[in-house]
Amino acid sequence: MFSWLFPACSTPDTVPSASIDILDDSLTHSALMHLRDLVVVGGGGAWPPRATYRDSWPLPLRSYDTVCRAMETSFPVTESSTDNSYNRKLIDSFRSRMRSHLQQHVNLGDVQNALERAESNPESCSQAAWLGYWLCVSFLRHSYRWGVTPIVSEAQNEKSLNFPVELDMPWSYLQHHFGVTSPGGCMTSLMYSNMREDDRLEYSVTVGMTQSHQTTEYWNTKLLVSMEERVLPMYHLFARAVAFVEAGDMVAAADALKSANEVLKIALKFFFTTLVEAKFAQGSWLAYVQGYQGWTLEGIDGISGGQSLTFRTLDAFLGIRPFPEPEKESLHLPLAQRNWLNFLREYDIRAVVKGCGERAAPVAAELEALVKQLRLWRMGHMRRMQPYESVHRPERMTMTAGISVVNSSDESQMIEHLKHQLGQRLAQTV
Repeated sequence: MFSWLFPACSTPDTVPSASIDILDDSLTHSALMHLRDLVVVGGGGAWPPRATYRDSWPLPLRSYDTVCRAMETSFPVTESSTDNSYNRKLIDSFRSRMRSHLQQHVNLGDVQNALERAESNPESCSQAAWLGYWLCVSFLRHSYRWGVTPIVSEAQNEKSLNFPVELDMPWSYLQHHFGVTSPGGCMTSLMYSNMREDDRLEYSVTVGMTQSHQTTEYWNTKLLVSMEERVLPMYHLFARAVAFVEAGDMVAAADALKSANEVLKIALKFFFTTLVEAKFAQGSWLAYVQGYQGWTLEGIDGISGGQSLTFRTLDAFLGIRPFPEPEKESLHLPLAQRNWLNFLREYDIRAVVKGCGERAAPVAAELEALVKQLRLWRMGHMRRMQPYESVHRPERMTMTAGISVVNSSDESQMIEHLKHQLGQRLAQTV
């Protein structure tokens, strides 16, 4: 689709074998084309994304990393205050210092010229570098939006906010480049792109905090990135299964889906064995990891677990409805991801297989096994997340990053709201 725009030099030095297998697959089918674009265009040469950072960016863009390093140490506080006037001073002071750093270090004309060159000449800025720069600006925008973490109700009460031009101007280029419309970051920009090849986070919101805070932040990103690593072979098997069904080879399609079920089983086991207190401290997750990922300005939400490509791919492939509204999905999901998902939705393999009659029965059975696994995960996830979402945080109004402030007076009512939302999706998983 857009692969011709990105020369081989944009590919990371070390590409995981699952990504190579997709790029080298000799099958010719639209399903494989969209999956290759997810790897090349969506991930900078690998999936999950392999972003590159400061030294790979055009020189004028590196000033944003300088500002990010200067500000990240003062973003978190050890103890939150419930005093609104104190918090207002804290937020205003943080934003004032960021504006000062941006004005001091960022040359807007040079930045705009660099971004225009990057758009017209991909050799001047690889896709992996674009991803790293998107991460950096996303971190700056989210920290400017909240002014302090853990987030506080004084910031939540804001309905709109004027951002520095140094953060708005490049954001419009990033939105256009990745095909998203949200004014805030998303799972791809703030999480997928933040895990380095050497297994560290590039940017952190827990600088100076305890080891428990830092471990929780690390695993919050590591878990999602590791899930994508584990299920990428499943995506490949899905694409191949579509190609086999299209060719009438139901034996090969059933074999591919049987292998996909095994891949998913291992990935979901990893998910639940990782989501434990030793790695995700309840006292740290809600306040220091989940909170700043919200947005809430002008009715726009922030990062949600629902942005995970793993589960969106499963829903899309299995035809689990209702499908999201295109305008809502385009807020947070880059174009390459949406193209992959929309192809799977439009193909609707379960409907195609149903129309093939008895000869496709083994394929249908493997598809139903995938549905069963997804249902079991959703039931387990609902139970596992309740203790994390119900932690009392008096400095903030009840909210989740993905659905903004919840109209409930305490955490118990918010949990009921979440259970209702998750219960609806479980009921649709058939």
